[in-house]
Amino acid sequence: MQKATAYQGFAKARLIVILAFMSSLAPLSTDMYLPALGEVQRSFATTPFYAQLSLAIFFIAFAFGQLIYGPLSDVYGRKKPLYIGIALFIVASFACISFDSVDSFIFWRFLQALGGCAGVVIARAIINDNFALKEAASAFALMMVVSSLAPMLAPVFGGFLLDFFSWKSIFATLFALGILLFVLIIFGIQEKESVQRVKPEFKVVLVNYFHILQDRRFRIYILSSSLVMATIFAYITGSSFIFREYFGLSEKTYGILFGVNALSFMIFANINARIVRKYSPYAVLPYAFVMMFGVALVLLVVGWLDLGFLPFEILLFLMLGMNGFIVPNTTTLAMARFKQMSGSASAILGMVQFIFAGVISFVVGAVEANTPFPLALIIACCLLLACGIYFSLNVREIRRYKREFLSLFKHSS
Repeated sequence: MQKATAYQGFAKARLIVILAFMSSLAPLSTDMYLPALGEVQRSFATTPFYAQLSLAIFFIAFAFGQLIYGPLSDVYGRKKPLYIGIALFIVASFACISFDSVDSFIFWRFLQALGGCAGVVIARAIINDNFALKEAASAFALMMVVSSLAPMLAPVFGGFLLDFFSWKSIFATLFALGILLFVLIIFGIQEKESVQRVKPEFKVVLVNYFHILQDRRFRIYILSSSLVMATIFAYITGSSFIFREYFGLSEKTYGILFGVNALSFMIFANINARIVRKYSPYAVLPYAFVMMFGVALVLLVVGWLDLGFLPFEILLFLMLGMNGFIVPNTTTLAMARFKQMSGSASAILGMVQFIFAGVISFVVGAVEANTPFPLALIIACCLLLACGIYFSLNVREIRRYKREFLSLFKHSS
């Protein structure tokens, strides 16, 4: 009995690691590539615009490609669309270093994202297939703990490759990682036969999307979650200018700081994974939203008064970490509403998140939020909207779980 339980625990842990790898492949393709933008520009003898376009086109394909794989996984199972997506990622990664034209490079970057996004959207669907509500919340949090290593280590690893090799070594590495993931999917993921498949008709897909978007609670969860995640992309967009130019940190120090701040999400998501094993995600979310908004307001005051690097960094660390309480739980509750359409629900969730991310990144650049106060103001506005949307839920439901969460502190004391 104990051996069987231990094996089940190991199998679940192995599954979460593979799913985290699937979710990390596309972010690795952007974060590893960031240090190489200048070298890519020089290699193709082109302008900065085209070098940055190769990044922007990746996000566009990544956002809308999820709408393809979600329904496909509901129709044909999770593994077949995964094979197609990861195979496309592998081919495109190799092709990115096989052509001398910047136009061809951008085209293959588009296909690379179109393949890589399969892992992200289907990973969420697989968790929704295999875990009940509290287990799913814990699994989502643990998956995000592991996958958060990607943005933490990718820029450092990309810079390391550039120190010894050309920018093409980054895509050679992504090619190898794609092959490794393909093998892990073959042997490490089992198709869940009990999941009911939907009809393979385009009209049915559109009806499913419409049905999902009609669900008020689903809309609330994905909109509030997307606005919270937008704070991360606002930080990523403006952090280089703020820490390197405004606060005068060196490139090496900034890289370390970027990793430390990525670690905050990992720490908080791990804490959340432990809490939701006992307490419902419903009980955690109201407090998490209020606390995160409170930290953002203090961050805004610190930026306004220009109190210096250390207070700003400490508050930023806490604010980014609070994503670890909100994103896994809102994802769990949104996905749980559509167990039989997990792929389609995951596709909508991912698309909305990346649309918000793209918009907020554009806003940060457009208003030149390259100093602490403007960036903090954008973050606070995102969280104000997120709190307003989330608390538009039925107040009775929030009160229902209030006692449950408060008992956590009474029990611990």
